[in-house]
Amino acid sequence: MEELKKGPLDRMEWAMRTIAAVCLFSMALLTGTDVLMRGVWNTPIFGCEEIVSILGIVVVGFALPYAHQQKSHIGVEIFVRRLPRRTRRAVKLITTTATLALVAIVAWRMYLYAHTQSQSGEVSMNLELPEYMIIYVLAFGFLVYALFLARDIVRFFKGRED
Repeated sequence: MEELKKGPLDRMEWAMRTIAAVCLFSMALLTGTDVLMRGVWNTPIFGCEEIVSILGIVVVGFALPYAHQQKSHIGVEIFVRRLPRRTRRAVKLITTTATLALVAIVAWRMYLYAHTQSQSGEVSMNLELPEYMIIYVLAFGFLVYALFLARDIVRFFKGRED
């Protein structure tokens, strides 16, 4: 519960991480149940693949801020580690800024795409769920990730980087 004592962005990350974990568990449970029902009663769960895909999208979108906080993204550490501290800091600033720009554009374009999908009334194939809702969820995940990157840049200039 220590996460709840931190700032609003950290509380948002905690909530998103919890939702992602529940979705991941649900994916495993639903897949296992579907396999069992197919094997024992020859009756699959209708729309199981669709639901698991949607849950997977939520997991990916909502795990982005947590992965960033844990610094679990792939990096080219072997080369950068050998550079002088000042150069390493400059590389970090440039890569974080470029990542922020890219992630912000992705979030913005996904939002626009979801809006277009909502106007067209596009639904999923089997369960006829509105696809735009899932695109909005993923865009939200990218937006929160962008906010974390922006916070890192602010911390960099304040001299409080991790």
